[in-house]
Amino acid sequence: MVSSIYILDGGVFSPPTKATGQLAFNISSFVSSKHPKQKIQYHFLPTNKYYNKPWVRCVSEEDRIIMLDNLVKYIHSNFKVPSNISFKVDDWEIKWGQKNKAPSTSLNTLTNHFSKTQLKSLYLCHSMENIIQRVKGEWQNSLQLLFMIKFIVYDIFSSEIIGNDSQNYVFKQIDLKELLKQANGKFPQPLINYFKKNKISNLDVNNFIQFDKNPNKFEDIKKIIMQNILFLPKHLIPVSYKSMAGNRVREELDVYYSSLQNLQKFITPDTQKQILDNNLYHHCKSTYQSKLVSKTRSKKRKSKHKSKKKK
Repeated sequence: MVSSIYILDGGVFSPPTKATGQLAFNISSFVSSKHPKQKIQYHFLPTNKYYNKPWVRCVSEEDRIIMLDNLVKYIHSNFKVPSNISFKVDDWEIKWGQKNKAPSTSLNTLTNHFSKTQLKSLYLCHSMENIIQRVKGEWQNSLQLLFMIKFIVYDIFSSEIIGNDSQNYVFKQIDLKELLKQANGKFPQPLINYFKKNKISNLDVNNFIQFDKNPNKFEDIKKIIMQNILFLPKHLIPVSYKSMAGNRVREELDVYYSSLQNLQKFITPDTQKQILDNNLYHHCKSTYQSKLVSKTRSKKRKSKHKSKKKK
């Protein structure tokens, strides 16, 4: 029986662009080259409407699913997809949100959506910006995830900003003290093994976190972390990916709603039809901004009302 490699690409996808599709094809093909005898399942996993991004609520979850379905059709129509690679629109987080009325964390999605066996063969897609936040411990459960699964990273930063060695740049960003502090004494098994092998006690760990004592004892942990991060070669990252991101499409829709020529540069014909037929994103920016303003105002009104009562 042929085993599977899972690639999880989470995001708002509002709307997904042609460049999103090309990047997905390039990532899946590259991962396949590393695992030639295995099937590759690429999951587009849209966030639910409770995710803290205002434009998530510009259109319905159903419309975002339809646009992703159109993107999968676009990938198969425009690229030679090998038989061992498949693309799936995965609505797990949307269904979870309908039940729990809350956004899902990465850890929650991974541990409840995939089995322990599947997690051993799973890559989570991260942009360079995302992986830096992860290795700095800025996101919850970062250390646990860095040892639970693998990451596939695409670098859209300019070489003038970070240089040409993406791996070395990420290595230097790893904040071991913050990651170990975040674990609160509950370390992944590979780290427990490392501590035993190097005769590192709990006191040693605490002294390193609090007082930066004996940092050389912990330096090799960075190398272990880097073993779980795979970098997509820069030539496989579409040049248009950053300039044709979803926010640019929303801006085009907001300002040039009837300008089909501008839209055609960014999105697939089926997605364009879905947007225009249903009038999606019409005045999206002004709509969500006014909602945010109204919430702010309502809070101010409440606070004023309370202060009047106190007087």
